[in-house]
Amino acid sequence: MLILVTGGAASGKSELAENLAVSLNKGKMAYIATMLAEDEESRLRVLKHRRMREGKNFETIEAPYNLSAYSRHLTGYDTALLECLTNLIANEMFHGGKSGTETIEEISTACRMLNQTVDKLIIVSGIVLSGFMPYDLFTEEYIRVLGCLNSSIGREADVVLETVCAIPIIHKGKDILQGERV
Repeated sequence: MLILVTGGAASGKSELAENLAVSLNKGKMAYIATMLAEDEESRLRVLKHRRMREGKNFETIEAPYNLSAYSRHLTGYDTALLECLTNLIANEMFHGGKSGTETIEEISTACRMLNQTVDKLIIVSGIVLSGFMPYDLFTEEYIRVLGCLNSSIGREADVVLETVCAIPIIHKGKDILQGERV
């Protein structure tokens, strides 16, 4: 099962995704962390997320780049939570020097591999709005790549959820989640 959880910054998407992973899980559970803790703000976010998942029995796998290489580490896991696509894209493009097209191909392939390796894959992704201010070309490309990946994963997903003001909205797969805590 493939689940996509999207939403704006601080909208509750991570908490929703973690709770879904815990409620759906039937075995080993992995938390695939993509954030690079390079400054004080990112270190605080990593610490916040570590505290959020305390006691939930996640095994953390740090995977800031080249996600395809990590699918073999997930053999035997029932559930994997990828946190989050927006960081992974930034890492591949800004730090890894990949083009938008290369990033889309790399991440699409990796997500398909992960989805074939585990029974339940939950992907957290953000929504970045464009059009409010002129961005540089690189940022515009990042926004385009995020939109393309969100759309393609959403099409393939069994369930698509969005959080708005910490309220989950089920766009796809409501019947699959009946009885689950959403």
